[in-house]
Amino acid sequence: MTETTEPQTPTIVDKPKRLRKQTVAIVAGALVVVAALGWGAFATWQKSVDENARISALDSGRQFATDLATYNFQNLDQNLSVVRDNSVGEFAGQYAQVAANLQNMIVQYQATSSAQIISAGLASSDRDNAEVLVFLDQTITNTNSPDPRIDRNRMQLSLVREDGEWKLSNVQLL
Repeated sequence: MTETTEPQTPTIVDKPKRLRKQTVAIVAGALVVVAALGWGAFATWQKSVDENARISALDSGRQFATDLATYNFQNLDQNLSVVRDNSVGEFAGQYAQVAANLQNMIVQYQATSSAQIISAGLASSDRDNAEVLVFLDQTITNTNSPDPRIDRNRMQLSLVREDGEWKLSNVQLL
């Protein structure tokens, strides 16, 4: 006589264990997917914030260079205050002193100056600091030289972000 054994059916206790293991595996897999998606979204957001900072730094640098090189004796106070309002630190004090020294001469000789940006780019940049290189032509007239004179200026502007806005912290003529 041969003995036949019937296949054993899983006991009621085995099914919940298997179900728990499957549930844990599914939850763990879902957490990995959610974490990967979250990290990807965060990295994309950071890249976007960095790119926006670079773009706004370059735009601000171009504007600051234009403001520095543009003035008109008829509304000089307004021209100078634009630069003063956008300057910080030691540079703000230096600019105020230089502007005060030149103000009488600019008015006396009825000087005007306009700037045209030829090229601009970032030498370096992060979210709070930037170095902007600007090539600009400055067209100057005054009573001593009524024919326009063009000065080709190259400058490096140092910018810092304060209260969410770029400010001018230094200027070097190159």
